Parts: sequence; structure tokens; C-alpha cells
Amino acid sequence: MNSAAPIADSRRPDSDDSGADRRGSRSRGDETFDRALGLVGRIVPTQSRADTAGWFVAWFVLVAIAVQIAAAVIDNLRYQLWPAYDTYAYWLAARHVLNGEPLYSPALIWTMGAYKYPPVFAQMVAPIGLVPQALIDWPWRILGVLCVRYMCGSWKLAVVAMLQWPVMAELTFGNVTLQLGALALWSLRDRRAVYLLPWFAGMKFGPALLLPYLWATRPETRRPIVVGCAVFAAACLISLAVAPGLWSDYIGTFGWEASSQMQANFVYAIVPDHGGLDFAVRFAIAAVAILIAIRWRLDWLAFVAAVATMPIFSLTRLAVLVALWPLCLRGVVDRWRQNGGPWQRWLTAPLVHLDMLPPLSAERRGAAPVGVAAGVSAG
Repeated sequence: MNSAAPIADSRRPDSDDSGADRRGSRSRGDETFDRALGLVGRIVPTQSRADTAGWFVAWFVLVAIAVQIAAAVIDNLRYQLWPAYDTYAYWLAARHVLNGEPLYSPALIWTMGAYKYPPVFAQMVAPIGLVPQALIDWPWRILGVLCVRYMCGSWKLAVVAMLQWPVMAELTFGNVTLQLGALALWSLRDRRAVYLLPWFAGMKFGPALLLPYLWATRPETRRPIVVGCAVFAAACLISLAVAPGLWSDYIGTFGWEASSQMQANFVYAIVPDHGGLDFAVRFAIAAVAILIAIRWRLDWLAFVAAVATMPIFSLTRLAVLVALWPLCLRGVVDRWRQNGGPWQRWLTAPLVHLDMLPPLSAERRGAAPVGVAAGVSAG
């Protein structure tokens, strides 16, 4: 007698197999969760706690700074599309050349639109006077941003640098400082950049100090130095033949420039009451720095001497010092990290995610500090 059969049948699962559906739904949920974890793992580093914390710190800083930069740009655009103070002088000089107007006139160091460079530069950029100033301001400003990127070595560090007051001020003014810094750094890396050094030396004088440094420490740059100087001299001779009056006016500016007062916002002077003497003192100091740099082959010191020695020294010139990170500071910090223990790695982890330091190898991440390893082996 099989009286238990109906009872057994009554305990079977329902025909719709709802238990299997619940197991299947849990499996699908687990797969979705695993995919989400995998996506987070690909974005957020998990090699170590220090690495993960460094990632969060770096990206918090980047996002916060990017928001501030965007707000500053939008705020400045509200006023006539943010005109550039120094770029206006270049544009106005081009207009004067095209219209046959005087290129130079006595001016104070803060006089807007004053042109202080040799006539050859105004003659070469004369076509920019045919277009509105805003069409010159912004391409020049964008080139300045690219120069900051080159000096920093990464876009992330460039974002951090652009929040610093000197860098943002130079981008606002539209001066040639950032372009000069990028060229000076490039000339220390690639001899092709040396062809342009005489041109910047003709504008700011300080870059001329890099010529003897490169001649003494990099023999391969001697030919570009000679060729670059010859081309610049030829361009000046042609300019003189075309407009000798402009050159006589330019030479005449040295008189009132030498006696000018070095007093303006952001301007620092050793001899504030005499611009010519002030520049002579600073140039002499920079020349001594170049001799020291030649003796010990110090690229960073030669760079500082060249980019900081200008007829007018404004604190905004410090913007180019971002190049000191790839020139010397990165190696110093990296060696300190490599030779240290876990706390050095915690402190420098954000720098890795700001592309300021290379990532540590797997061996170094898992290695014990030197002193700890030595104690274990001795025991």
C-alpha cells in the first residue's frame, strides 16, 4: 500500500520553480555587484592602502582646483572677454608699425601699452595689428597654458600649478615669461631649441646667460648657438636698413629706462630708484650664478639665473619655477621615497597620482625598510 505517495507529492515544489528563480536572481545580483567592484578596482588603485589614500587625496585636490580655475576664468570673461595687459602692448606696437606711428615714448614701468623691445619684433608681428586684440590675447594665453604643461611635465601638475598666483597672473597678463621658461627648459634638453635663444635674449637679456652655459657644458650646442646668433643679427640688420629711425628711438630709450623708478605692483628691485643700476646688479649676480653652474654642471641654477634676470623683475616671474620640479626636485624626492620606509610612501603617494613621481615597483611596495630588514637578518 502506497499511502505515502500522495503526501510526498504534496510536498514537491510548485511547478513554477520559484526557488530556482530566487537563486538565479541572487546570482545575477552577485554578478552585477562583482562588475561594479571590478569597475571600481580599475579606477581606484588597491595595491596598498597608501596608494588608495593617495589616489583619493590627489583627485580631491585636482577637482577642487579645477572648479576654482573654471570659476576664475568665467569671472574674468565677464569683463570684455578678459583682455591681456602685456599682450596689448605687442598688439599696439604692431598697429604703430602698420600706421607709421612712433613705436617708443617715455613711460613708467606700469604704463599700459608701453613697448620696450627692439623694433625687429614689432616689425615681425606687424600682421597681428590687422585683427582685433581679443584674437591675439587668447591664442597667446593658450600657448602660455601649453608652456606651463611642458614645464610641469604633466597636465595634472599643470592644473595644480595654474592655481598658484604667479602662474595665473602671468596667464592673465599675457607676458612672454611662460614662453621664455619653456624655451629655457627645452634648450637644456634639446639643442634645436638653442636656435631660438638669441631671440629671447634680445627681448629679456637674461636668456643670454644660457649661451655660455650651454657652450661650456654641451659642445653639441655650439653650432646652433653660432647659427642662432647669426640669424638674429641678420634680422636686426635688415630691420635697421628698413627703419633706421625706429632703432635710433629704441637706443634712446636706454637713457630714460636706466633712470626709471622700479616701483609698481609685484615689482622687486635691489635699487628701486635707478632701473639701470638695479638691472646691472642683478645681471652681475646672475653671471656669478652661471659660473657656479658651469663649474658643477647645475642645470637648475643656470635655468633660474637665465629666467629671473630681466630688466624689470616682477614676482610673477616666479611662475617659471615650476620647471624646477622636473629639473631637480623630482629626483631628490624620489630618492628620499625609495630609501625610506612606509611613512615616506604614504606622504608621496598623492604625488604619484598627480604624475609628479613614477609609481613604485611591486618589489619596492612590498619591501621592508632597510633598517628593519637588516635587523631581521642579524637576528
